[in-house]
Amino acid sequence: MTPPLRLVVDIQVLLSGVTSPHGPAHDLWQAALRFDVVLVLAEGHFSELVRVLTYPQVLVLGGGKLTPSLSFQFANQLFQVGEYYPRLPASAWPSCPDPKDWYLLDLLVASGADALISKDRHLLKLREALGLMVLEPRELLRHGFGSAQ
Repeated sequence: MTPPLRLVVDIQVLLSGVTSPHGPAHDLWQAALRFDVVLVLAEGHFSELVRVLTYPQVLVLGGGKLTPSLSFQFANQLFQVGEYYPRLPASAWPSCPDPKDWYLLDLLVASGADALISKDRHLLKLREALGLMVLEPRELLRHGFGSAQ
């Protein structure tokens, strides 16, 4: 039996998975709830969640169904289905223009996760620049992950 993929997933992808009724982010979230994949998490995920839940464009995800109750339930589920790294060695990633995303790269390297899943263009560009496995949710299909799992 092949061990499940261990994935560092950007909080925006996870929120899309919770609020969308279908699509690759939804499939990824459902796979995590079934323990078919392991979400590799750090404190930065929860700090980012608190921050982005104040953004109007995030609050309207899923037709506005991202209520405080659903947000709390989501954070609780993350702790239940994830592999949590409470402390990470912090590195500077000059190739990444957004320092708020550096924790994702730190986590990818420190945990030895299989990939970082994100929709952020600047993170996706790093796969060539730094030789890191950074994928969009839809690219997981090419790596043996899909809704059929």
